[in-house]
Amino acid sequence: MAKHTFKSTVAALMLLAPAAATFVAQPVHAQARTATAPRITNMALNSDSGLSPGATLRVQVYATPKAKRASLTLGDSGITVPLREATRGNYTGTYVVRRSDRIDPTQLMTARVTFGERSYSRQFNFPPGFQALAMGNAPQQAQIERFVMRPIPRLEPGRELHFRLNGVPGGDAWLDIPGVINGVDLAESRPGVYEGSYTIRRRDDPDAFRSAVATLRKGQQRDTARLDLNVRDDDFRDRDRDRADRDRDQRDARRDGDGRFPLSITSHQNNAVVDANGNLAIQGRTAPHANVRVQVDSVASVGGLLGVTQPVADQTVQADRNGNFNVLVTPRGLPIPGTRYDVRLTATNGNQTAEERITLIQRQG
Repeated sequence: MAKHTFKSTVAALMLLAPAAATFVAQPVHAQARTATAPRITNMALNSDSGLSPGATLRVQVYATPKAKRASLTLGDSGITVPLREATRGNYTGTYVVRRSDRIDPTQLMTARVTFGERSYSRQFNFPPGFQALAMGNAPQQAQIERFVMRPIPRLEPGRELHFRLNGVPGGDAWLDIPGVINGVDLAESRPGVYEGSYTIRRRDDPDAFRSAVATLRKGQQRDTARLDLNVRDDDFRDRDRDRADRDRDQRDARRDGDGRFPLSITSHQNNAVVDANGNLAIQGRTAPHANVRVQVDSVASVGGLLGVTQPVADQTVQADRNGNFNVLVTPRGLPIPGTRYDVRLTATNGNQTAEERITLIQRQG
């Protein structure tokens, strides 16, 4: 274990090697030129996080002063870093590594300076610490392979968002939704898999639910990934519109029949015979969005006598926009043929209440 730690430390130090580590001696023919001929003498390359996405590369090229242009090309990656003369003969520049970049530290870098219409170039090796990245001797870099959210029906208050991040194991991961949450930890449920959740609150701003950003840190390395949440404004606005429409829907419902608060059971008639297994699928109709409490008691026949009463269900459902509701009741324990079920339904909405009762008989055999 100590040996592994020592190798990782050396590799990390070499990533930040001083400029002297990247100097290359001048070719013999360059030394023979006159002192007034433009030339590139040395260069330095340093990084705050190796070649990982988000790392900042800092470049220095030492050449004849007052060049018209100066730049450094990183191998065959297609990346050219423009440089400016910070001090006399010292040309500097920075570059932030992108996720899509493919930089090979075993290739050569090419420095170029332009004077008038002529350009001069010179090639350099990457510092040893960068080359170690290609040899597999550097510490494991933070890298996110996948960032997803488990699909949910609607993004609305009370809904729980479940996030999963796949990346290198043994790191620290957290989640941000700008304008909503900041720095919620994602726990490593198994090696390289980080998971976490967030429950939408009523006070959350719907406009903030546009994207989530995950960050994974491994040592001094960091990687980030962004996820579009695809939230629609009407996911939140439907809630407010439903509340505004509710009174109108109730007024329309009360105009039917004799004007009483409506409640009816549409799935069964009183004293109907039901499934021998005792499963009750109770359907009905009431005012739109009303709450319906369903209470069921069973009265079992023991020794030919009715008398053992047990509660079976007590649950509340909400009717839909059209006033329809549906609830499935499954009796506890083994069903007894001939059992009677006393069903009581109570619908409420504000200060209005309606009640219905029916009796159902379980089929014999």
